[in-house]
Amino acid sequence: MNFSEMKDQGINGVNWYFNRNWNRDDVMNMDEISDEVHSTLKMVYLSLFCAMVSITCGSTLQWILIAAGKYSVHYYVANLILLYLTPPERVNMRVVISMLAAYSFGSSVGFIFNYLFKVEQRFVLRLLVGITIGIGNLLYQAIKTKDRREIYTGCLKYCIVIAVSIIARFILETDTTLQMIVIHTVLILFMGYLVIYSQEILYDANFGDIDFVICTFTVFYHFPGIMIHTIRLYLQGEQEEQN
Repeated sequence: MNFSEMKDQGINGVNWYFNRNWNRDDVMNMDEISDEVHSTLKMVYLSLFCAMVSITCGSTLQWILIAAGKYSVHYYVANLILLYLTPPERVNMRVVISMLAAYSFGSSVGFIFNYLFKVEQRFVLRLLVGITIGIGNLLYQAIKTKDRREIYTGCLKYCIVIAVSIIARFILETDTTLQMIVIHTVLILFMGYLVIYSQEILYDANFGDIDFVICTFTVFYHFPGIMIHTIRLYLQGEQEEQN
């Protein structure tokens, strides 16, 4: 393979990442979820919830024991490589490896945030706990109903509770810092992103099976592509309304 072919493959890969197949109608679709697709969504939520529990546990122990987080980064990368090398049919093994990878990531995430952004471990831990509870809420709603509107309304209610709590902290002047406000804001934005990401999962599930383990670990990887694609769809909708 020459340099020109490598460059073309790289460009095609970037275009695929940012030009996703779903459109504005798919995002706004609130139809009831079919049984098969509903099962896929629940498996993704369950896998994501278990991963977040592992991440939170790893972060908690790292905070309590003051473990060397930089070494956990190596464990996380090793587990991630092992996960991608494990054959898809070995589902149980891949789930175990993914939980170990999540735990290793949780053990290192405090070190990473402190090193890059000078954010204290306790604030990182609060963010992880908030995300874990939020995903648990989405999982509960998905188990309870197949109605997309009810699932996403449950997420909206959780975001409202978060907003009210930070306002209450600000009024009562209890542990209200700029970092706490930023953490709560990031949490609300991430829960909104999960709603959009869920719509992509449902769209893809209509065309075949989804690897729920890989889907769990691509939540953060897909974030830039999904956000840019969503903004592009919103701007296109605004232009159509003006015309």
